[in-house]
Amino acid sequence: AVICGALLLGGFVKGVSSFGLPTVSIPVLVFILPLPTAISILAIPMTLSNLAQMGVSGDIKGSVRRHWTLLLPLLVTLPIGAYFLAVVNTQLLTVMLGAILILVTSLDLMGISLTFLKKKEGLFAPLIGVASGVIGGMTSLFGIMPIFFFVSLGLSKERFVSVVSVLLFSGSLVLAIRLQRTAFLGPIEAFYGLTGMIPILFGIWIGTMLRKRVDPLFFRKIVLVLILLVGISMIYRSAGSLFS
Repeated sequence: AVICGALLLGGFVKGVSSFGLPTVSIPVLVFILPLPTAISILAIPMTLSNLAQMGVSGDIKGSVRRHWTLLLPLLVTLPIGAYFLAVVNTQLLTVMLGAILILVTSLDLMGISLTFLKKKEGLFAPLIGVASGVIGGMTSLFGIMPIFFFVSLGLSKERFVSVVSVLLFSGSLVLAIRLQRTAFLGPIEAFYGLTGMIPILFGIWIGTMLRKRVDPLFFRKIVLVLILLVGISMIYRSAGSLFS
């Protein structure tokens, strides 16, 4: 029930504000599940939903040619992050996830611009790819830093949607394969993930219907504040167990 609720909430928020599914669902799931299990359950829904999004985005080849210096390092290092998921203390990973959530939501809430990255795109693109791959393999949030980077480049709406679709689908697929090979993504997690597509799609549908009645920007701010509080709670709860 909690898993379905978390996925329904993630789908609803995504439908209203286009906010990332794992960013909303993972913090809820880790309150009742170990982080590796939560990530594994979301692996299949993330792959399928992003495949559908990529299918309608268009200009896939152009996006790959334009941003391969970020995409390739990210895909190569994602399995490395997934390896750390198996050997690093779960409480430590949860603290890292909480810190990432706090950093990202704070940047968004304060409206901090990262446009300086555009001047050194050739340098920052592979560095962001590597960092996002390692961190994303341990938390499933591999898309956050690249999305901020793409925003800083000032891409057109069509190119932005296209490259993000490629990023999220390819990253989700690699992560799912790696999790399956490390035995995190087993039959039970796959079952929850596949059946979880029902509440996700239902949540997206409800959110889309309400989009015209709710100010997306205001709703996004509320969600960011909630995720910020969740991130603080995760650090407080896990750090206490880690150092006790």
